[in-house]
Amino acid sequence: MLTKHPSPEDVSSVVQGTSVGALVAALNAMIYGLETLRQDDHTFVAIWLGSVLALGFAFSRMSRRAAGRQVERVSARAARRLILTSVLFAVPWAVLPLHVIGLHQIGEPLVVLLVCSGMLAGGVFMLHRAFVAAVAFQATILAAVIVSFHLGGWPQAWSVTLYALLYGAFLAYFSYRTGETARQRDDSLAALSRAVDSLRQARDENYLLANIDDTTGLLNRKAFNARLAEAVARQRGCGHGFALLLMDLDRFKNVNDLFGHGFGDELLTEIARRLRANLPEGDVIARLGGDEFAVILAEVGAAAQIRPIADRLLAAFEPPAHLAGRRVHPGASIGAVICPEDGADPVELLLKADLALNRAKESGRGQCLLFNEQLRKRVIESDRIEAGLREALEGEQLYVQYQPKIALGDGRLLGAEALVRWRRADGEEIAPDSFLTIAAERGLLPNLSRRIAETVAADLLGWRGAGLAPGKIALNIHPDDIKSPELLLDTIAMFEAAGIDGRDLLLEITEGCFVGRGTDMTISLLDSLADRGYELSLDDFGTGHASLGDLKKVPVAELKIDRSFIAGLCFRRADRAIVAAIAEIARGMGIRSVAEGVEDADQRAMLVDLGVDVGQGYLWSSPMDAADFARFLLRDARRSG
Repeated sequence: MLTKHPSPEDVSSVVQGTSVGALVAALNAMIYGLETLRQDDHTFVAIWLGSVLALGFAFSRMSRRAAGRQVERVSARAARRLILTSVLFAVPWAVLPLHVIGLHQIGEPLVVLLVCSGMLAGGVFMLHRAFVAAVAFQATILAAVIVSFHLGGWPQAWSVTLYALLYGAFLAYFSYRTGETARQRDDSLAALSRAVDSLRQARDENYLLANIDDTTGLLNRKAFNARLAEAVARQRGCGHGFALLLMDLDRFKNVNDLFGHGFGDELLTEIARRLRANLPEGDVIARLGGDEFAVILAEVGAAAQIRPIADRLLAAFEPPAHLAGRRVHPGASIGAVICPEDGADPVELLLKADLALNRAKESGRGQCLLFNEQLRKRVIESDRIEAGLREALEGEQLYVQYQPKIALGDGRLLGAEALVRWRRADGEEIAPDSFLTIAAERGLLPNLSRRIAETVAADLLGWRGAGLAPGKIALNIHPDDIKSPELLLDTIAMFEAAGIDGRDLLLEITEGCFVGRGTDMTISLLDSLADRGYELSLDDFGTGHASLGDLKKVPVAELKIDRSFIAGLCFRRADRAIVAAIAEIARGMGIRSVAEGVEDADQRAMLVDLGVDVGQGYLWSSPMDAADFARFLLRDARRSG
């Protein structure tokens, strides 16, 4: 205990109390000195008072200097200096009883004892965080009091000695316990501070995980949606409009395919840097996913203000990015809307900005397109189709038809393609391409896809129960189904729970499933489906934007040749060349080739000559409902038998 080393907090406590202690000591000395100077002991009192004041001034000055320094550790030398300083601070108050009581000089012994007792208590309280220094301070004064009574031959000498020892022990115990309590409090505060720091760090980390995009450091989709909702609420409250920009990098997929995803991430980071450099701090910038970015222009409320900002951003993307020793020209397209002119709801604003963005990309890329009247009419029509589709999903207006797929070599039935149809209550037939697109845009696709899947499952079980063999039924998978793999896998689980698997189903995809935004994980998903035994058919091959490199990555079992090439097969040389090339590609890859839209025997004969494996079209049958397809199966079975 006597060798307890003071901590930085202990020393800081002593430093903070020194100035007050020195001031109190000076006041006590001045009161005592002024009273004593009336008597004939001027020399001693003057020297003694001067010493107290000089020490007080010196210690106060040292305290002020030390208070400005951060103490991180206390050396052994510093601890010894603290003890010596405490003894030095006690010396004048040790000299006083020796002079008055021990030598019987001028002064009142009772007053001296009272002053010394006060200084003892005050000094120990001031030094309680430095136990050894406190003991040294009180021992110096108490020893002088004891010696002075024995030196002066006072009859109370032994009583004072015992009292002084008891008083000293009490002060030492008080100093030790108080110091320990203070240190325990420091430890508790330090632990609490560490806990608070840990919670703050965890909160910050959780915020980053929940709201910040790892690659670019921008807000992610979740955080951006929240900020957009706040901006809409603020506009409703104060009437101050804002603009929303959706931005998509041009040909970003090519960058990933050529140089890898690591290089693509570096490019995204560079794009984020350029966005920050060309937009004010008050604007909200986010990466929504893939190569799609979004910006809220907080101070822009008119269409005329958007154009120069968009031009500045597009110009910022023109200089090539030099990454990993390569030179890449980013390029981007932008779709813009204004709140509240174009919409006063976050979902509506995003939808319309996305329409403008898609239109900008269709119009040649590298430009900004504002939501306009033409797009507005498209939205009105989309709203009409959406309302009707919601009604159709609740009623019986949606149904599934099946079109057979026939082996061109021997005419065998290989299966059929399931085709969704919609006939409104008023008899109007809505083209699938129209309402499927709207369903994807308006969030209705999951329900629609599930309805189709459940219908196909029920029809398959019905044919199986009737002893019919329909072959593999091709189920069309929309690109947005691929972007929500959990829903697709849930549908697959529904089929398998009913006893339907890859022996009964063929999954038909389009190039849109692995081209465009939000398709980063498509290949791995398709691989997993192929591993589970589901064949993949690539529809409309040759009409989209996929490359042969994409075809090499996708585990397809057949290529479907678009009907646009089949229509001119017998009189257009270019169409024959394209069909022949696709058939050769399929043959070289060991997969089937399927011709869509076969309508006459001449086309069939030409397809056989070109090496196409399978045909589908009106030559054999138009799409039919489940009951008619069952009759078709019976006729085919009789003919084969």
